[in-house]
Amino acid sequence: MRFFNLAALALAIPAALVSAQVDQVPELGIVTTFPNNPFSIVQNGQENTVVLSITNSPKADRVLTLHSITGAFLNLNKEDGQKGRVVRNMTTTTYKNRPLRSVGGKPVQVPFKFVPEFKPQEMGVEFRIIVNDEQTGKKYNIQAYRGKVQVEEPPKNWFDLQLLSLYAMFIGGIGATAYFTLFSGGGKRKGGSKKVDAPSVTTSVSAKASGAGGDEASYDEDWIPEQHLKSRKTRSSAANALSSGDEEPSSPKRKGKGRK
Repeated sequence: MRFFNLAALALAIPAALVSAQVDQVPELGIVTTFPNNPFSIVQNGQENTVVLSITNSPKADRVLTLHSITGAFLNLNKEDGQKGRVVRNMTTTTYKNRPLRSVGGKPVQVPFKFVPEFKPQEMGVEFRIIVNDEQTGKKYNIQAYRGKVQVEEPPKNWFDLQLLSLYAMFIGGIGATAYFTLFSGGGKRKGGSKKVDAPSVTTSVSAKASGAGGDEASYDEDWIPEQHLKSRKTRSSAANALSSGDEEPSSPKRKGKGRK
């Protein structure tokens, strides 16, 4: 009876050790580098890349896969746990359970891209990986890197598409302003302004020629007052008499008396 108890105890101890080993956080070798960027300078508003080189011990019997990588920008003036320590979280990138099995002793290299949107300053950064244990289905959040980066504005490129479009809009605005100024009468034209005579207002009067010579004409006299017509007829009779050869009787000259 004691023999069976000892045998059961002997089998239970390794199982407990295996279970404890499975529950432990995986020990991975992680090296984080900024490619071609030894001073960890990141460009504001642009994608920046880090490469995580992950090494899993070949002696480990656990099958581990990479689920995702995430990160955060940290305030260097705050401590962990203080409010405002995390300035902003980075976008999480999922890798669909990529195997973390080192082949030939070479680490598994995984790139991770992030975009800072801050004014130029020194900030803290932290990258973490989410590892999945395929045997137990558990996930482990493991810190991969914690350090500092220098945020800088990207160098301006005068041939950038955004700047070119801005130049085109600026030139188009100047051209449109010049066009409307020239053709809307706002600008001076060469040769000066031409003088335009005011249109004359004429009153049409219907006239009928009475003779071949066209000396006399009759008008529509309905609109003329009667008293003007009488005066006009009197003057016309006197003019006809003079034209026929009759002389107007001259008034006798009076002899004036000379002064004594």
